[in-house]
Amino acid sequence: MNKSPFNESNFEEVFKTYFGPLCNYVNSYIKDWESSREIVQGTFMKVWENRDTININTSAKSYLYSAVRNRMIDMIRSNKKLDEYKNAANVDEIEENLDHMNSFVVREEILRSMDKLKPKMRKIFSLSKVEGLTYNEIAAYLNISKRAVEDNVAKALKLLKEDLEGNELLFSN
Repeated sequence: MNKSPFNESNFEEVFKTYFGPLCNYVNSYIKDWESSREIVQGTFMKVWENRDTININTSAKSYLYSAVRNRMIDMIRSNKKLDEYKNAANVDEIEENLDHMNSFVVREEILRSMDKLKPKMRKIFSLSKVEGLTYNEIAAYLNISKRAVEDNVAKALKLLKEDLEGNELLFSN
C-alpha cells in the first residue's frame, strides 16, 4: 500500500508545480481558461480533502493528470455543450489494451492522430467516441444519414489504427 504524496508539508509545492501545466492540459481540450482553472482547482480541493485516504500507485504527476482528466470528462458530460468542448479525448478502449502505457502519452498521440482526420470526420468520430452519442443522434444533429455516420466512424478508426500502428512512443519495447 503506497502512502499519499499529498501532505501538509509538500502540498503547496505540488500545487505550485502542477497547477499551471494542468490548466494548460485541460484548456487544450475545452478552450475555456476559466473552466480549466475551476476544474484544476476543484481537483486540488478534492485531493486536499481526501489526502489522508488517497492511495496512489503511480507518481503524483500521473495521479493528478488522471484526476483532472476524469473531472474534466465529468464536467463535459454534465454540461453537454458539444461545440464548446469539441476536442475532449476519451481513450478508455485504447487504454484497456495498453495497460502498461502511460495514459497521458497515449491520449496525446491519439489526439495528434485525430488532428490528421478531415474536420467533418473528426467531428463525427468525436461525437461518437468522445461524447458517446449514438449514430442516430449524430445523424440528426449533423443532418446527415446514419450510414454516413457509420462510414465516417469506421474510416476514422481504420485511419487512426494505421497511423498509430508504427508509433514508437506507443509500441516501443
